[in-house]
Amino acid sequence: MATPGLEQALTRPGLRPLPPTAAELLHDLNAPPRLGAHLRAVHDVAWSITDRLGRRTPDLPFDTTAVLFGAATHDIGKVQHPEELTGPGHRHEAAG
Repeated sequence: MATPGLEQALTRPGLRPLPPTAAELLHDLNAPPRLGAHLRAVHDVAWSITDRLGRRTPDLPFDTTAVLFGAATHDIGKVQHPEELTGPGHRHEAAG
């Protein structure tokens, strides 16, 4: 079960919600709230970019669902390496 802090990070008004499968994964892993907030912010920016790109260049093929899921989970390895939420490191990359 998600901590209240993670739930707040994933539902706070102002940003688009994560894809349900990404949010479920964060809940299942009991991700730190800071990670949830970061992933949600990156996902929100990716949503804006893919929306604009799709409207400006409708013939450009790209998988919006894959891009948004990738944005929503790109740092998931930081669940195992939470010290990399506030400091440098690359161990989360392989863990993810």
